[in-house]
Amino acid sequence: MEIKESCNMINIRKSRLTTIMMLILSLLALFASLEGLLNKSIYTDVISTGVFSKALMPGTFSQDIISVLAALILALLSVIFLKRPDYKSFVIMLGLVGYFLYGYGLFVITGLYTSIYHVYMAIFTLSIYSLIWGLTSFEPDQVKHYRLPGTLRISIGIFLIVIVLFFVPMWLAILTSYTAKHLRPEFYGVFVLDLCIVMPAFGIIAAKLLRNKPFGNILVGVALMKILTLCLSLAIGESVAPLYGASANYAMIAVYSALTIFSFVLIVSYLRNFKKETLLENVNT
Repeated sequence: MEIKESCNMINIRKSRLTTIMMLILSLLALFASLEGLLNKSIYTDVISTGVFSKALMPGTFSQDIISVLAALILALLSVIFLKRPDYKSFVIMLGLVGYFLYGYGLFVITGLYTSIYHVYMAIFTLSIYSLIWGLTSFEPDQVKHYRLPGTLRISIGIFLIVIVLFFVPMWLAILTSYTAKHLRPEFYGVFVLDLCIVMPAFGIIAAKLLRNKPFGNILVGVALMKILTLCLSLAIGESVAPLYGASANYAMIAVYSALTIFSFVLIVSYLRNFKKETLLENVNT
């Protein structure tokens, strides 16, 4: 089996174990999302009990759509990686895992008790440990030799900071309005994941990028892929809201669409330019 020289930065045994977990995760996510799209009773039964609100259906529907696509891509990349390991595809795979961690984390935390709730829990669990095991698969002594061009690195760092500065005050303002009345918002899972995990992580990654810390170059690829998939899902969710009797928030559609476009441009630039330092020097010369 051919192993690329660039894969010296990845512990092959650990990365393959992670990939097997990700392959299982992708198959479970494909099943769960297709069940949500094709079985109309999967959500209506829960809504009828009052446990789950119909207002959350646009986001649930859009997540299922993106999850089908993300699961197929993750499954394909997993099979390819097992045959031919590559550090860039591994980063993309971890980014997709980050999307599933967030999406199905919402289902688990908010108590979407459908007949396949145990599948959501399995996806959430596999996402957590795949991400942890995957990130620890990178060899620190090798990672330090892989770089991003300074301009791109700083641009992505600023992009992440802008996201944090936009969402954190907005989420805190909304959350405060609920806590002042001792009420629980229907979408409280977003506050838990964003304010406790995602936004602090973005801040840490941005700091590592701006300080030119090598492992920040790995983390940012994962973050960008997560932003791309999640914001695309959110943009679709806001757009289809009228189909479920809710009004469309055009301002947030614009925000999520812009974040989707920017993250796509940045992830393409990242994949093209994240190379071994010697290679970058050869290009510059």
